[in-house]
Amino acid sequence: MEIIHLFQAGVTKPHPDQAASATWLAMVYASTRAVGGVVTTSVEEPMTGRNHYRVGVRLRDGSSLSILFNAAAFLVAGAERQDAHMINAVFVDVPGGEVYRRAALRLATTAELNQPIEDRYLHLLTEEERQDVAYHQPSRLGDLLFNWFD
Repeated sequence: MEIIHLFQAGVTKPHPDQAASATWLAMVYASTRAVGGVVTTSVEEPMTGRNHYRVGVRLRDGSSLSILFNAAAFLVAGAERQDAHMINAVFVDVPGGEVYRRAALRLATTAELNQPIEDRYLHLLTEEERQDVAYHQPSRLGDLLFNWFD
């Protein structure tokens, strides 16, 4: 399934989900251990200004990533670690991705996240979400699904 098929009303809004986030976090630990890495930060929950969960990991090669989770879409993504105030993520493929699939979570690839947004993707969003898109003008699907809207 392509990530454009995950678009639904509410997918761009903060969506705390304790059960889904617990599953995601368990998979973060399992996948990170499987590739010889470690979890380095505590989980940041969705809130105004960020619609997704985020946790930091460091891989065996020393690179630092954020593993992101949009609970409304059950979608996992990876991004290079950056200053918390920067809004445009550099998306990367999630290491150890098969672990997430076994837990029925969907992985977004770098190529999917970097696709440009087309108007036809937005018809299932709420009017408020479409207004957020018009105001913030995200350019990529990843910027919409893992956003910074206030």
